[in-house]
Amino acid sequence: MKRNIVSLFLFITISASGQNMPDWENPAVIGINKEEYHATLTLPSGKSKCEEIVSLDGIWKFNWSPQPDIRPVDFYKNDFSVANWDDIVVPGNWQMQGYGMPIYSNWTYPFKKDQPRVMSEPPKEYFSYQNRNPVGSYVTTFQIPPGERDKRYYLHFAGVESAMYVWVNGEKVGYSQNSMSPAEFDVTSYVKPGENRLAVEVYRWSDGSYLEDQDMWRLSGIFRSVDLWIRPQIHIKDYTLTAELSDNFASAKVDMKVWLRNQSAKKVKNYEIEVLLKGRDNRGKEVEYKMAAPVKSLSPRSVNTFDLSCVLENPKLWSAEIPNLYDVKIVLRNNKGVQEQFSNHLGIRRMEVRGEVFYFNGKPIKMKGVNRHEHHPRTGRFVDRATLETDLRLMKQANINMIRTSHYPDDPLFYELCDIYGFYVMDEANQESHDYGLRNKELGDNPDWTLAHIDRAVSLVQRDKNHPCVLFWSLGNEGGHGINSLAMADTVRALDSTRIVFSDTDREISDIYDDGYLHPDRLRELAREVNDKPFFMREYAHAMGNSLGNFKEYWDVIETDKSILGGAIWEWANHGIAKKKDGSPLKYEANPASLQLEQDEFWAYGGDFGDYPNYGEFCIDGLIGANRVPQPHYYEVRKVYQNIDFKLEGASNVKLVNKHAFLSLNDFEYFYEFLNDGEIVKSVHIPVNANDVLEIPYNIEAEGEICLNVYAKLSKPTIWAKSGFVVAYEQFILQPKRQESINIKGNTPLVKNMAESIEVIVGHSVFVIDKLNGALISWKVNGKEVLYAPLEPYFWKPANDNQKRNEYNQRLGAWREAGKQRTVKRVITKMENGLAVVRVEMELPVGAAYVLTYLVNGEGKMQVEADYKPTKNNIPLIPKFGMRIQLPVDMQQVEWYGRGEFENYPDRKTGALLGRYALSLSRFITDYPVPQDNANRCDVRWFSLKDGVGDRGIKVTGLQPLCFRAWPYTEKDIEKAKHPHELPQRDFIQVNIDLSIHGVGGNDSWGARTLDKYTIDGNHPYTYGFIMEYGR
Repeated sequence: MKRNIVSLFLFITISASGQNMPDWENPAVIGINKEEYHATLTLPSGKSKCEEIVSLDGIWKFNWSPQPDIRPVDFYKNDFSVANWDDIVVPGNWQMQGYGMPIYSNWTYPFKKDQPRVMSEPPKEYFSYQNRNPVGSYVTTFQIPPGERDKRYYLHFAGVESAMYVWVNGEKVGYSQNSMSPAEFDVTSYVKPGENRLAVEVYRWSDGSYLEDQDMWRLSGIFRSVDLWIRPQIHIKDYTLTAELSDNFASAKVDMKVWLRNQSAKKVKNYEIEVLLKGRDNRGKEVEYKMAAPVKSLSPRSVNTFDLSCVLENPKLWSAEIPNLYDVKIVLRNNKGVQEQFSNHLGIRRMEVRGEVFYFNGKPIKMKGVNRHEHHPRTGRFVDRATLETDLRLMKQANINMIRTSHYPDDPLFYELCDIYGFYVMDEANQESHDYGLRNKELGDNPDWTLAHIDRAVSLVQRDKNHPCVLFWSLGNEGGHGINSLAMADTVRALDSTRIVFSDTDREISDIYDDGYLHPDRLRELAREVNDKPFFMREYAHAMGNSLGNFKEYWDVIETDKSILGGAIWEWANHGIAKKKDGSPLKYEANPASLQLEQDEFWAYGGDFGDYPNYGEFCIDGLIGANRVPQPHYYEVRKVYQNIDFKLEGASNVKLVNKHAFLSLNDFEYFYEFLNDGEIVKSVHIPVNANDVLEIPYNIEAEGEICLNVYAKLSKPTIWAKSGFVVAYEQFILQPKRQESINIKGNTPLVKNMAESIEVIVGHSVFVIDKLNGALISWKVNGKEVLYAPLEPYFWKPANDNQKRNEYNQRLGAWREAGKQRTVKRVITKMENGLAVVRVEMELPVGAAYVLTYLVNGEGKMQVEADYKPTKNNIPLIPKFGMRIQLPVDMQQVEWYGRGEFENYPDRKTGALLGRYALSLSRFITDYPVPQDNANRCDVRWFSLKDGVGDRGIKVTGLQPLCFRAWPYTEKDIEKAKHPHELPQRDFIQVNIDLSIHGVGGNDSWGARTLDKYTIDGNHPYTYGFIMEYGR
């Protein structure tokens, strides 16, 4: 009955036709002569071994037309020559191969918003003004072996954007839209033995584009694989594979429903469907189950269903932590032997909502999720297997257990791999109409659009229904509200009642309560208010640029409330496109799968192709780069998402807290390290005792800072990491650092008080302090200048992406020139306890007293102290409290004892351990695709910059923990440049030495501010200091 309901919808849809409009501007026409959607029949990884599948991927002939009325109308005819047409790679987007223009839009339609039309006149600045609806004309050929009889031939398009017509041998076969779902056509009556001509006409936009308004590059073409299926007349049309667990999980009833189709004109008999299951039970025993259903007869041109079942005793369960799978082989045979066989796998699991808690296999779990678009920097929407598996490996290594397929069904291979790697998946329908507004009625409550919405629900469920990784059917993202979302929900539930239905625009029909981008405090409050269903954030922690501050605060809330299921970070990877600096058109090079950026390329974002409308750099918002290299905030996610916590007990014992639902602490190995002032002095592997405690003897005798690092690591290799990979860690400071002021050693310094400066001379060192502005303007050692520019007070920090849109520059702008505009009130010079002391009393224009004190000892070391006291009220937040200096450009080697090695900030340092680190300056900085503040390191005890040749340089030791940054450019350079290659390579190194710095923020990137506790209140006093020395 369920299938009949869906079939009726599809029959109405594919039979409808518009009277006065083209198919691609008619929401009632979503397909002509298309086959019904069905499951992925065989595992995508095994397609090449399936005898029924002939891949048509490869080089096709191609012509691009900027608008429909100048397309080659007759190109599909057999006598139309395409010999002079260009070659294009299928699968692939035509924009990535030099045709038309990629357009990045968050939600603004790239054509005139005038549903269902896409040909209305847009503003003149739009790309679509001159290119009203580009058309790609594709031609290829394929072979039908001579003498092959009694077969059915199906063309299967896995993904074409946005709408297409198909011809075979000059005859029109059909039409399809719904870009992210498959389109299949029976071409048996169109093909002939020998060479056959396939022509496909693809329209960049269609009425379907109104439901494909996702935040992504708007691309076009045949971007997923094209296959020819050569099938017997009697074949498996579809199948559904499910398993229902008993209440105590001791057994599972496996049900298989098979739709068998007879396409021949005669009645057939004596077939059999056989299903084989192989695997291990939960005791490790190999098991094999066989299900069979005799097919006594099939009427001509008919479809019949057959039910098979068996009971598995002691089944091994599937979960993201332990993704156990049973191998499944589906065989159709008759008295002549095997006619068809497909391979699949089965994961046995159970999900349920009890009140406001989500349970999986009987246990409450947390979704540590991320949103993932399909994007490759060279091939666009087509993502090769190696890149896909890189994504999944990096996710597993970051303790991510859930993926939201934002916001459409992904390539079928993705789901097979998620089954294998172990991910919980929210599978999303290809439905978003954001430009009309969230919960809009124009499309959401418009009966003209009902069939189009239902089609996207049916295609989602029917294709992906057999994958254990899929837990949630999402009705789409940021779409309409009304009869159409209700129709989608009803359709999904009619097709599959075992999974969770999710909607972000209609909470009444959603099994999960959703909200996004909440402040952690509001998350806590709202989750307490909602008590009838689990709470989930479909999007949170917007990871744009230098971001993901206060991520730990989110999980402090989530882990203390069982009703909060978790959330999905926005988002996984930057959507940069590798573009030539000289503006050359995009094209496939020798290796289009390459992720690495060449010297003559940069990461392009919205507007870099002249595309309009565009949303600029909002596509650069991932935990990893487009090249799949983790950004610094990736490591914060890895730490916060980890599933083992460590609690210090007594002097050095560590209690382990297991947050896994299914893995035990004994599934991992453990080791610890003792560090003395950042250097490892002891490293030992250790077992966990029966009380989940690591008994660590503390017998380190040292005067420095003693830290204990504890690690959990894989005890055996997995598909995503080698044995020994660290999955969780923690650091404890057992003996804090004793920060010491400058000592009194060596000769007595000589102080020269001149008209405009003060010189302090000691040994081979000479320091010069400007009496007019209080800056250290010169520091010479053996006659060589150490400084490139003065050491002086500086309070400005360039905005990161989050701050550019929360009025940071306006709110904190008074500090931009505050250091430069300081005024000196008094200078005091004296000798005190063998130290030369220069005290410079100043005022800052924001309304504060500021005192700099320089102390120089007989060894040529200088201690610098800064003291700040507000004298007025309502002083803005301080971007950073500290000083700035410029050093010679040859000081390219950076070493430090502090948090690292990756960049960290006050609100994003949980994952960064204290230690000693060394990097070249080029690796120390973070080249974000959009230049912004970067490279900070927190809780730094000391740092140095050296020349790498004579190993001489400057060392700065804090009187308290410091923050510091070093760049080969300036703050103004950062604020001016739009891409890293536009940053000048200065002939100096700019160094900021700070007490603290404004946090990066992380709730969203369109107004949310950094949490108060990670800001610097300008109405409070501050004091800090550091010691500088020069040498080896």
